[in-house]
Amino acid sequence: MRLTVEDALKIYPLSKGKLVAGKDGISRIISSINLMDAPDVINWMKEGELLLTTAYAIKDSPEEFVTLLQKLNERGSSGLGIKLGRYWREIPEIVLLEADRLQIPLIELPFEFTFSEQITALFQSEFQRDTRRLNELLETQKKLVDFAMRANEYTNYFQGVADILGLPLAVVRSDGQILYNATGCSQQELLTGWPWQPDNQLSKTADKLLYRIPLLKNGKLYGYLMLQTDYFNDVHDMEGIFHQAAVILSFHLEVIQNQEAFAVSSKLGIIMERYLKGSTSWERVREFAEALSSKFWNSPYLFMISSVRENSENTEQQGRELREIQNRLREHPNTASIESYHFYMMNRLCSLISIREEEARDSIRCEQVARLYADLMYSWGEPKTSNTSYASKVRIGVEEFIESLRECVEAERISTELGFDRPVIMFADIEFTYLFRHIPEEVMSNYCAYLFRPLMERDEEYAGEMMRTLESYFSNCGQINEIARELFIHRNTVFYRLEKISAILNLDLKNTDDMLKLKMAFMFKHLMSVDRSK
Repeated sequence: MRLTVEDALKIYPLSKGKLVAGKDGISRIISSINLMDAPDVINWMKEGELLLTTAYAIKDSPEEFVTLLQKLNERGSSGLGIKLGRYWREIPEIVLLEADRLQIPLIELPFEFTFSEQITALFQSEFQRDTRRLNELLETQKKLVDFAMRANEYTNYFQGVADILGLPLAVVRSDGQILYNATGCSQQELLTGWPWQPDNQLSKTADKLLYRIPLLKNGKLYGYLMLQTDYFNDVHDMEGIFHQAAVILSFHLEVIQNQEAFAVSSKLGIIMERYLKGSTSWERVREFAEALSSKFWNSPYLFMISSVRENSENTEQQGRELREIQNRLREHPNTASIESYHFYMMNRLCSLISIREEEARDSIRCEQVARLYADLMYSWGEPKTSNTSYASKVRIGVEEFIESLRECVEAERISTELGFDRPVIMFADIEFTYLFRHIPEEVMSNYCAYLFRPLMERDEEYAGEMMRTLESYFSNCGQINEIARELFIHRNTVFYRLEKISAILNLDLKNTDDMLKLKMAFMFKHLMSVDRSK
């Protein structure tokens, strides 16, 4: 039950009673009703209870009546109803004055009605009120669902939701920009305590209550919905409806942000083309790049480009593919909350992808991210179009944007020359090749012969198995399970072979210097094999 004393006094037969004192407390909420049949009933009273009594336990002492009122007030009681005529003919003046002082309602109950009749009437009224309220909430919920189904790009979402809820509201973007405000509160009042934590919060400004709900989708914060109400009960009753409205607005803000990102990134692609053709300056490129997001440039990122795409000059097709990218990344659980931008440049699909700190420090996880994005972005239809993607090293800051592009271009050039055939080429993986490309073949050959001589002097079949194991060790970044799977051997066999290789070559695979020597040797072997095949 959540009636006020004022509301209860309007319900028959309690309406036949009379408020004789404590009228300033009629807004107290009645949560339940208790009957006084013993002097110590106060020990079981709970906050919000309305106590009904015949005053039998206190019939001989007005002072005890006053003490009862004081204890009820301490317990947070909603009021006291007393039936006169049997034990008390009238309420003493000292009691009336104390009730007024404590602002606790004192009600003279109608004598002709039993307690049960009055209690039943209150509960029936509350039940009917709750039923009406529930029907109203269901109707509001249906209107929100219908609104969400019918809304389109021309719909005024903010005004539409406000009309359905019947409450003034405001929408604040995650950067603090007020997108809509019909609350009558000033910007300063709305943004009190900014920046906020992404949780529900009830606050008061002037004489109004503001209920704030974070607008979240797939773990990403898009802003806040702020609803203005006069009563706390509105928040309690409509909390579920409010959150449903927040879901609708979260979707809308996501669409707005995607549209903004699409427009900004498309302009960046155009200005990048002009820069590569020499018709604009780096300062101009930087201006467009910084429009993406300062937050993006302050975090690690990858730049990826695809190989030249068929029919990629078709602007309409480009638009469809970029929208498809947005949908795929938004729906995938591993990419939904990650910031990324996509655009076409020189008939290539380009992507700037934010990388988490822990992924940026781990080359394997970084490549996994690049592969995931490549799978989601660069293939459509059945059968899928084959594309190779080239990814830069992890970069931070807008100043390194051009350098990341250069790395992608070099990754494509080198991998094309050396015949690499992988879905994703990471510049970090071929950086040594880029650096050592101009070392004379004789130097590379002598280095490999010297390093691998102890192993090559063994039986040819044995030496071949060991070299394949060592090559797999480097290509799989030392992941034993991956090596075993690639070579179709048990992981214990992998450990055994690596120990034998270390002993034969007198190299420690856990030593950084020795690992670098082996890495260079395999790099030289590959470079020499490519040169000889030309």
